[in-house]
Amino acid sequence: MTVNWGFDLLLEHTEDGYRATVQDSPAGQAVRAFDLPFRPREQHAAVQRLLAEAGDDERERDAQFALARELGGRLFDTIFAGPILALWQESWRRAYEARAVLRVRLGLSDSPELNALPWEYLYDDTRDEFLGLSVHTPLVRYQPLAHIIRPLPVEPPLRVLVVMAGPAGYPPLAVGRDWRDLVDTVDFLAADGRMTFERLAKPTLLDLQRRLRQQQFHIVHFIGFAIRDTQSGEGVVVFEDEMGNGRSVNGQHLGKLLSDHYSVRLAIVSARNAARMGGVDPAAHVSEQLVRRGVPAAVYQPSKLRARPSLAFMHEFYAALAAFRPVDVAMADARRAIQLEEAGAGWGLPHLVSRVPEGQLFERYAPPPPAPKPRLHVRSVLSKGK
Repeated sequence: MTVNWGFDLLLEHTEDGYRATVQDSPAGQAVRAFDLPFRPREQHAAVQRLLAEAGDDERERDAQFALARELGGRLFDTIFAGPILALWQESWRRAYEARAVLRVRLGLSDSPELNALPWEYLYDDTRDEFLGLSVHTPLVRYQPLAHIIRPLPVEPPLRVLVVMAGPAGYPPLAVGRDWRDLVDTVDFLAADGRMTFERLAKPTLLDLQRRLRQQQFHIVHFIGFAIRDTQSGEGVVVFEDEMGNGRSVNGQHLGKLLSDHYSVRLAIVSARNAARMGGVDPAAHVSEQLVRRGVPAAVYQPSKLRARPSLAFMHEFYAALAAFRPVDVAMADARRAIQLEEAGAGWGLPHLVSRVPEGQLFERYAPPPPAPKPRLHVRSVLSKGK
């Protein structure tokens, strides 16, 4: 049985500046102040380089990987210094000796500056390791809420409802091709009876609600557009209305709808042509709001991933979930799949937001043992014989 430990790190912007707090770890607690490692323009330029499509240019992909290591190292050195670095090193040592998983649960305040930083690239130079690429130190943007989320017992298959929206007035999407590519990537899970995929016939909010009432689903996967709402400044995803036009839905509204269905434990937002807002991708903002409104976990998958690494991500991620692995470990597996498919820094673009401490969204249903048969009393049998 895997031993699970946590390194709970809260980053917040207070009246006195930025503060990092290790709230819990195998080695104790610590607090220290820090300054942002990048000036706004420098951060924007660096993130744009990471988001740029390297294509088949091997030199550009190598440069992106080097940039990811540089940025991740600066982020790591900014937070993991002094007493926090000492706690990290001791926690890592203890976890290694115990063969335990040391989860890095990163709590971020509502500060846009903190949320916009690419924490998925945290890089420990001492071990020459990206935290988010290791199944031993899975990284999650963590939102602790009032009550504990228990794993949902599921008798396979896990059921995935896919919403693919290409409304009028937006750039055309190859919805049919995207659906076929996804099905071809995960068909082995359906063949084994481990996971089924269903495409919502009409990608409207009302039809989503109706289908969730008709059938129990465990994962909802949205593929479409994410934009910034000009009035509220929030990120929104674009469904369709009854006429096929776009209907903007923010993360709070969608999160409330999904959280009303107890079986839905995960939402995946695969954005297309998303425009960033203040350094934060609208789809990333939606994924955070989904969890704030009660969805146990949400994954943001950006449009900048090319088709092959994106499908490799889905292949490994869904396979890990179908094997009932924790969702943060599944993310580490999926990131490595991107890295193996395409060199560069694309593996750090998706991120996971969760409120499940140990990442276990599902567990295999075990039927209760049969009740023992009643034993006949010897005297009653003898008396009947007379």
